[in-house]
Amino acid sequence: MQVLFRRCGHRPFGSSLHKLRFSLALCRPSDFCYTLPVGQLRKYLIAGIATVLPLGLSVFVIWFLVTRLGELLSPLLTRHVWLTRLPDWVLTILGFVIAVVLIIGVGAVATSLAGRFIIGRLDRLMRRLPFVRGIYTSTRELTDAVFVKRSSLRKSVIAEYPRRGLLAVGFVTSDERLTLADGRRAVFVYFPTTPNPTSGWLALIPEDEITETGMTTDEGLKLVVSGGVVKPEGFTGFVRAARITDDR
Repeated sequence: MQVLFRRCGHRPFGSSLHKLRFSLALCRPSDFCYTLPVGQLRKYLIAGIATVLPLGLSVFVIWFLVTRLGELLSPLLTRHVWLTRLPDWVLTILGFVIAVVLIIGVGAVATSLAGRFIIGRLDRLMRRLPFVRGIYTSTRELTDAVFVKRSSLRKSVIAEYPRRGLLAVGFVTSDERLTLADGRRAVFVYFPTTPNPTSGWLALIPEDEITETGMTTDEGLKLVVSGGVVKPEGFTGFVRAARITDDR
């Protein structure tokens, strides 16, 4: 099978070349040819990348975590004679499972009263060490931004921000209601940036000027990270129900 680029059209070669479109011709020795437009190939390529890339990255991350955590503890497992008979991949998986169990155990201890006291003391100690302080503080802020801030987002809302007439997707960060000078009750709303939701703006907005979207926190974050590409079902109805002031 030969792969050729040929011009498609009924006019002779050399006349109105700007109107002739190029396509990919797949020709067999039997002289039977069919064409596949280059634009269609581009469409298939983009669709293939969009399908394979998330799957490939997910498999790579899982493989990386399993192998790294497993290899970290596998030397300890091989100290037992009966475990040395197991294949290396079994030891890797077993080491990964033990590492996950240990991490869960540390998390359980850290959330207890005594654990919070110990973690607080260690945190203050690490922040005072000259050489470790910079690395520890940066890592701590990163983990807080990824895990702690996400869990502090109460519900997804739509409000006019940063000016009248513009609707922005935000998240209520606290159940506390503050009373303004005019007697209205206001809440803190966090407006994340796209595509990095760990940074954004915090605004105190009257409660009667926000509209609940009904989206979960995960759905709202997917909407922000994707730049509006991934929209949950019924999102159009939420936008139509949003409150927009007339005095712009």
